[in-house]
Amino acid sequence: MALGLVAASAAGCSAASTNSSVAPHSGGTITFAYKQEPVCLEAAIGGDEPQNYVATQILDRLVSRDQDGSFKPWLADSYTISDDGLQYTFKLHPGVKFTDGTPFNAAAVRSNVEFWRAPETGSVNWGAALADYVETRTPDDLTAVVVLSKPNSALLSYLAHPSGGIESPKAIARGTEAECASPVGTGPFKVEKWDRQSQVSLVRNDDYDWGPPQAKHTGAAYADKLIIRFISEPATRFGALTAGEVDAIDAIPPENFAEAKATANFQILNELQGGVPQQLDLNTTRAPFNDIKVRQAFLHAADVPGGVKQVFFGAFTAADAPLSPSTADYDPAQAGKYGYDLTTANRLLDDAGWTQRDAQGYRTKDGKRLTVVLPVSSSGQIQASEDALHEYIQAKAKDAGFDVQIQKNSSGTAYSQRQTDWDYDLYVDYWTINTPDTLRLIYSTEGLKAVAGYHNNESGFSNPAFDAAVNQARASTDDAERKRLYSQAQQLVSDNALTLPLYVFPIQVAANADKIRDVRLDWSGVTPAFYDAYVAS
Repeated sequence: MALGLVAASAAGCSAASTNSSVAPHSGGTITFAYKQEPVCLEAAIGGDEPQNYVATQILDRLVSRDQDGSFKPWLADSYTISDDGLQYTFKLHPGVKFTDGTPFNAAAVRSNVEFWRAPETGSVNWGAALADYVETRTPDDLTAVVVLSKPNSALLSYLAHPSGGIESPKAIARGTEAECASPVGTGPFKVEKWDRQSQVSLVRNDDYDWGPPQAKHTGAAYADKLIIRFISEPATRFGALTAGEVDAIDAIPPENFAEAKATANFQILNELQGGVPQQLDLNTTRAPFNDIKVRQAFLHAADVPGGVKQVFFGAFTAADAPLSPSTADYDPAQAGKYGYDLTTANRLLDDAGWTQRDAQGYRTKDGKRLTVVLPVSSSGQIQASEDALHEYIQAKAKDAGFDVQIQKNSSGTAYSQRQTDWDYDLYVDYWTINTPDTLRLIYSTEGLKAVAGYHNNESGFSNPAFDAAVNQARASTDDAERKRLYSQAQQLVSDNALTLPLYVFPIQVAANADKIRDVRLDWSGVTPAFYDAYVAS
């Protein structure tokens, strides 16, 4: 099943001042500045976006995703799906080796699939994605057959994602700590050293000769070395690019985006991710959001489009639906249901019994203030801009009488513990695997179960009709039926006012074309890939 297009908001390279005659060649070091250090370099353990950026460079996958949403063989030379959707047969590319010398074969595929689904791995993606997994058969060294108990129309999307990177079974056996520090794959680069709170140094895999079908060349990567520096402060990161201290950056600061686009020698990659947008999930398990009228009132009071326009200087696109528009089976009928409407917000709160206001203008009921708590991380993707958007929503919601308390957490551990303990009314969420199956991950009753202390379902929603829709859609091999079921699921999310969509998650990369060329996007995870990139001098 071809799950969805990844929509391009803009992409291109403006290089008026560069020497275009420089041909691709080997040698040199590329330095890329990324916004956030991962807690683990292995993408399946736990699972968060920063891990995907490193995994893209060092781990290959069985299949890759094209820009048009179709899937292409990669480490598998071919794949077939049985008519009943229960068996995925992968014919593997011969002669592939992991960078520790271990051969890539069917047994390695089986080891990886079983590693992904193991409870001790704690994968927020794979634990749910492989819920119907039975076994992986290995009839010969170059044939792996993944067997399911029910069809899974989203399986290829997960296999193509960076968290589906294949690792050496020998390396997996070392345990989680070693895996997090230095995963061993078949990719164009391999881990040399991780200097915590500073950078990861990757070196070229000289034996590499099995790049993805989208690649512009074959054989080993051009760069001798790829350094991924972690620079969380947006202005510092952009300043490092303009000063020539790094060759490329991720997460162009919104306030600098127009400047970056206007800089002649900058190549700008600007794409919108599929999946679930950046959003605030509403905790329905406790007051006040256990009342749907209060939830609806909050959504109407927030004025997200106004906030996104003001805070992101036009560089980001406001979201207004449960799925990002580029996701397969996105239903536009669910978009814009909760536009900014202070009159409606006030009426809903009156109907819910929050009819009084205190001296500060906040609504009260039975002597209790209408308070909602939003814990936030101290090191988000673009934290200053995110903070500004949250404060904008806080001010708008106050007009309706909400007391939105934004609570900074001093560490990522403290922030995650709030989620584990359900200690929030609003919680920041996003999910960038380009499949509508993300709806099942984050709104189904199954998602209430904790994986490594983390529950995917942050709203606390449990609805038999929703569960039936997403599970039937996942198992369906009929495109029209699947689309109908996912539309039903999206409508249930919207009708129950479970989340406040904020913005469609963009990938925005700027590369100095005077220093490096041919940075491309890996469409499976919409992450920058440096296999084709080369030093321009």
